[in-house]
Amino acid sequence: MPRAEGLHTALVLQGGAALGAYEAGVIKAVLASGRHLDIVTGCSIGALMAAIVAGSRGDPADVLDDLWRRLVVPVNPFLPGLFARSLALLPTPLASGSLYRINPSYFAMPALATHLYESEPIAAALEEWVDFERLNASPIETIVTAVEIRSGKLAEFSSRRGLKPQHVVASVSLPPVFPATPIDVAWYWDGGLISNTPLRPAINAIEAHNALAHAREWELVVVDLFTPQADPPKDMTDVMQRLFELVFFGKFQHDLKLYQWMNSQLDLMIEIDRALPKSSPVRKHPAYVKLARHRRVDKLTVIRTERPDLLGGPADFSAEAIEQRLKLGYEDAQRALQR
Repeated sequence: MPRAEGLHTALVLQGGAALGAYEAGVIKAVLASGRHLDIVTGCSIGALMAAIVAGSRGDPADVLDDLWRRLVVPVNPFLPGLFARSLALLPTPLASGSLYRINPSYFAMPALATHLYESEPIAAALEEWVDFERLNASPIETIVTAVEIRSGKLAEFSSRRGLKPQHVVASVSLPPVFPATPIDVAWYWDGGLISNTPLRPAINAIEAHNALAHAREWELVVVDLFTPQADPPKDMTDVMQRLFELVFFGKFQHDLKLYQWMNSQLDLMIEIDRALPKSSPVRKHPAYVKLARHRRVDKLTVIRTERPDLLGGPADFSAEAIEQRLKLGYEDAQRALQR
């Protein structure tokens, strides 16, 4: 589908561990649709893929395939099916792929260890996948998020201010899987601990872009990896997996309600502006002036699967599950983007 005249697009990528393969399928469909991305925001695994979208060394689709090929964890044939597919977060020889290097101190003194895996392999692979000079010069603004540990505040790192590999690594530093990432004098963890859907950074960026060059229409595409319903847990693995899903699902629902409320206020503002005399003193009221600066998002597309049974769990890094998610994300996105 060719890009509509005057259409500007922002893409929002959640964190979700192995579920991120679904997002990779969505990204491929977005790029194939002919849309020209203006903004991409990402958290955790979404941050890795956001950097690839804007600054990949080569075709982004090929680089995404390499990312997910190297994240595959072999399934142990001697363990029960679900448990065997949930070992990517555990320090076992099964997770000894090129992007997994176990923290030696975990074996020597596990009670004193702060993480299970080292982050250096991911940082090295990121340099292979992404040209950061190209990313920072790209017309696509890339924003990734992380949590500053001492203050507990969410930090936003933008290519407009200069993104570096450590900013992306910080966004994927989920404790206790990976260590905290130092940047300047602070230490950072995965942005999903505070907000797993970087929706606010995308909306703020839309307003900033629109202030520089007014766009006729803005489209916001959000990938939602977490489903609101599931069968009751059958074992401890199920319990932990569903807990992870519910925490992140609930945060997105809050963000979505806030977005819908804000858009309704801007709709009201448009009507008031039309009805209000140009000489009205209300136009000088600070609240009126502040609200008038905001830009309404014209179209919101939330891409989520209608087949959560095919999506699987966030800790399932098996080759079969990843391949299935890539295909599912592409097909779901194709349908959603044609509406």
